[in-house]
Amino acid sequence: MTIFGPDISSYQAGLDLSRLADASFVLAKTTEGTYYTDADYQGWRSQARALGLPFIWYHFLSGEDPHAQAQHTLAHAGDSSLPGMLDAEPAGSFSPSLAQMVAYTDAAHSVGLNLRLLYLPHWYWQQMGSPNLTALRTRGLSLVSSSYPGGSGSAPRLYPGDAASGWNSYGGMAPLLYQFTNQASDAGRPLDYNAFRGTVGELIAALGASPAPTLSEDDDVPAFATGQIDPGAGVVTMVCPPPANFGAAGWGNVWFSLGSDFGDAHVRVAIHTHGQGWSHIYEDVVVPATGDRVNPFGGPLPAGVQKISVVRTINPNVPLSYLIEAVHR
Repeated sequence: MTIFGPDISSYQAGLDLSRLADASFVLAKTTEGTYYTDADYQGWRSQARALGLPFIWYHFLSGEDPHAQAQHTLAHAGDSSLPGMLDAEPAGSFSPSLAQMVAYTDAAHSVGLNLRLLYLPHWYWQQMGSPNLTALRTRGLSLVSSSYPGGSGSAPRLYPGDAASGWNSYGGMAPLLYQFTNQASDAGRPLDYNAFRGTVGELIAALGASPAPTLSEDDDVPAFATGQIDPGAGVVTMVCPPPANFGAAGWGNVWFSLGSDFGDAHVRVAIHTHGQGWSHIYEDVVVPATGDRVNPFGGPLPAGVQKISVVRTINPNVPLSYLIEAVHR
């Protein structure tokens, strides 16, 4: 049996994991170096938990101090027992060395992170001089390889099979996961997809993870609020939602949507996220009078959203309201 799972980052902002047809597990970017935290990570972690999907964080390696990077990952992974992956590939002028991979691995384990995987593409391993990877294998890491035979479509259709060259060992390590495409289409989005030869239970065991718990009624207390978007050309309405998957109050996923009447409303929508400022700016969101409510973000809000700006543009005086739906853990 072979199962499949995407790896995602804020490039797929708004992705609703419940719409994925081909996913049996999910990898999501949490941090890069010491300077970046993925704003959508916590929302996807919460979605995966609710759906019972095995969830794997990943950290993109930089040339900074490995202990500082590990502490940064620990601060944002959300649960140190979650299995994680080190993404080691060149970016800009930085090309990670084997010693830097080992140093981050040791630092991650020293702070209690459950680092289990190494993404090291075969082409880059060759570029490094085809080193022996025993130092990483003996530290409990398994390899994630990548090779893209080509094409586009659903993940199962693109999978080249269990005998594909992407499963070949290199550096003394055999791939546990194989990233076989960066052109899969699922839930209407282009995604990288990975394969695992085995069952979900076998993957969980290989990663030293616990099965994802399902939510009980006591874990999921919905709340909502609604209000008016002020009329008038260029008028700005500021909405302050609960900070999704962030803060001491324990909020989980938060959704934001708009509804119009007496004409199609056009608005500019942007969000301000804690620590990252204004982002996810949508210049022309159309809210039809004859259709359902519109979610500008396509799914739950990114983690830590502090405020939402809605600016009236075309048809600025038609009635327009917002709805906030939230889950409290």
